[in-house]
Amino acid sequence: MSGITFFITLVIVGVLAGIVSAAAGLASLISYPALLMMGLPPVMANVTSAWSTVGSAYSSIAASTKELRHDKRQMWLIVPLVFVGAVLGAILLFTLPGKFFQELVPFCIGIAGLILIFPHRPRQAQEAMAANSHSLGRHPLYTALTALGIFLVGVYAGYFNAGAGVMMLTLLSVVNRQKTFAVNNALKNVAMTVTNTIAVIIFAFETTIEWNYVIPLFIGNIIGGALGPVIVRRLPGRLMQIIVGVGALILALSLVVRNLL
Repeated sequence: MSGITFFITLVIVGVLAGIVSAAAGLASLISYPALLMMGLPPVMANVTSAWSTVGSAYSSIAASTKELRHDKRQMWLIVPLVFVGAVLGAILLFTLPGKFFQELVPFCIGIAGLILIFPHRPRQAQEAMAANSHSLGRHPLYTALTALGIFLVGVYAGYFNAGAGVMMLTLLSVVNRQKTFAVNNALKNVAMTVTNTIAVIIFAFETTIEWNYVIPLFIGNIIGGALGPVIVRRLPGRLMQIIVGVGALILALSLVVRNLL
């Protein structure tokens, strides 16, 4: 593969990964297998994928300002929870054996996918309800459990990022049943931007970065990250839930197969 073809191929992979990341939290479904096919070993493919998805993370937030406009209070409640969780997860990454999480992760992702696919009748979102949503929940216990769930997803994202976006999106979809899919997806993008940023900072100190792979993927991810929220905004929320749920099940199955090999 020539240098130009290599660069263009990775940009295209990055665009697709950025769209899927911003719209569904499933970048690992695109970038990780593509990097393995291009010859990178598993650990390096994971590191490269994480670095490149930072581009889609920030561009997706910029493209989601419409959805985040009325949910700034909840957004700023989520940010510190996932930040502390991701830092703790990164610490666990260097102190605990990875086999436990490798075997647990596919089941967590699969359950999240099933929750999204399973038919339910969420209350329709209204602008007034979204604008007046000032907390994670009304009852103190409900708020505490929701905060704990967000924190734990942050821990998971700091330890093993694959599928973390789907888990966060599923949790927010259950908690914020009065909000549209697009709003919950935007809040998910904010949370994952925090965890991805922490991950790449740690990777920068702990591993070698393959910049010839990262740069074209990063460029593509910026483009895809900007397109993802636009696509979500124009598709029915229920359809997006089904698409994300099916994608999560595919990712879970692929991780099970990888663990068995």
